[in-house]
Amino acid sequence: MSEEVRNKIISTAEVLFLKFGFKRVTMDDISNELGMSKKTIYQFFSDKNNLVSETVLRHISMEKNACDCLLHQQENPVAFMLAITDTFGDLKKQINPSVLYDLKKYFKESWDILNEYRVEFIFNQILQNLKEGRDKGFYHSNFDEVLIARFYIHLVDFMINPENYALEKFDFKTIHSEMMKYHLRAICTEKGLKYLEGSPIYQKLL
Repeated sequence: MSEEVRNKIISTAEVLFLKFGFKRVTMDDISNELGMSKKTIYQFFSDKNNLVSETVLRHISMEKNACDCLLHQQENPVAFMLAITDTFGDLKKQINPSVLYDLKKYFKESWDILNEYRVEFIFNQILQNLKEGRDKGFYHSNFDEVLIARFYIHLVDFMINPENYALEKFDFKTIHSEMMKYHLRAICTEKGLKYLEGSPIYQKLL
């Protein structure tokens, strides 16, 4: 029962954080949203920093699980990258751009956790995808997969840093879609492009 309550607190906090930003949402806001006393919340989390950290960790865990599921469901490496775009695009559209700014400025420990995930897990996912795509003829063979995976991480870094596009007011979904089109069209062979352009998901990105 206590684990159920703990998960409910994290779930509610995550919704509020993603909608309004980490700095703006208070423990009182979370308490009111839950209809639960702050005393109960503090039985599970020592302070707001602790709750933010646990929220980020759970979000990362859910993303990893989703990626693992998609990896085993897709018929080829191009399909996997498109599925990632489709699955996470709507989620990113719901994120208030101030969320990541808040995290980086006010909750550095949690930001570092997110950054480590980006650098290690996402890098390894892309590296594996590049190798598989090249082996199966969907991607060109004349590139260094480690460098391309690093380039991709820099694109992700651009996407998660609102300061890069604050004036243009693009949302995460648009940026992620454009990023993926740029990435795939640069590395796909004729075989890869044929699959890409025939995909319903890709048609939605156009």
